[in-house]
Amino acid sequence: MRSDSSSETPASDGRKSFIATARRAQILQAAVQVLTTKGYAGTSLARIADQAGVAKGVVSYHFDGKDDLLEQVVIDAFTRGAEEMIPHIVAAEDAKGALRAYLQGNIDFLDANRGQIVAVGEVIINLRRPDGGLRFDEAGKLEVVRPLAELLADGQAAGEFTDFDPMAIAYLIRDAIDGVSARLRYDADYDVLGFGAQLINFAERAIHRPSGEESTDSDPTDANGK
Repeated sequence: MRSDSSSETPASDGRKSFIATARRAQILQAAVQVLTTKGYAGTSLARIADQAGVAKGVVSYHFDGKDDLLEQVVIDAFTRGAEEMIPHIVAAEDAKGALRAYLQGNIDFLDANRGQIVAVGEVIINLRRPDGGLRFDEAGKLEVVRPLAELLADGQAAGEFTDFDPMAIAYLIRDAIDGVSARLRYDADYDVLGFGAQLINFAERAIHRPSGEESTDSDPTDANGK
């Protein structure tokens, strides 16, 4: 049921902070649900407020308009994903292990957060800046791809990976992972884990250097995309 008030109830600083965090999470989850069922065009602050069971003013209190809220949907997903995956990647003993942790971590996150992934996809391909450009453009994607390219380049330098353009292969892998969002949009029961197993097998066969084979390229392509 919608709250009758458009403002939050006064509370001590600690309790107020906790309530605000919980309320923002509630609204973000409601935004995900609306985006998933209504699509970007059908998403409005009013519908998000109804889904969250709060007054529209409460949504406006926590977010600076619809664009800010939808931007936070994407940021929240990437932040949560990174928090779950990075410790496993860092803990890997070598580049091969780090690559597997990266791939498996992404797949596990996609499978466990299907609704959020669909919602993120809706926002990424639709949300625009005041100048008409996409809010999440190629520059933003490069920031996601570059760490993977650096991982691949490190693996080449260590002799674990075969010779290839790290940035090109990083984009290939990232595009395959990001494509799951589109598949889930049309098939909510898509076998994400099955896809992930195939992707990992394909990537490792293509990237791992066979035992005993030596590198023919001592200077891998710049992983910074230059």
